[in-house]
Amino acid sequence: MRYGFADVTDVIVYSHEVGLAKPDPRVYALTCERLGVNPGDVVFLDDTPAAVEGARAAGWQAVLFGATAQAIADVEACLAS
Repeated sequence: MRYGFADVTDVIVYSHEVGLAKPDPRVYALTCERLGVNPGDVVFLDDTPAAVEGARAAGWQAVLFGATAQAIADVEACLAS
């Protein structure tokens, strides 16, 4: 595809293909199902507060992007826990 995401990911869930979008709880559940992981094993990064809150409600670790350094530090903290 245009950006090459398929070359660097195991699973892609495009909302336009599955008919679900963040923050619908079903899209988080579908993503876990396709990845074969438990919600608590997911670290999610987004710049939309509603999407981050939706991910947290689904049991994911979620980080709201504000700036690059902040996001890296917050994701690293999630991975360390």
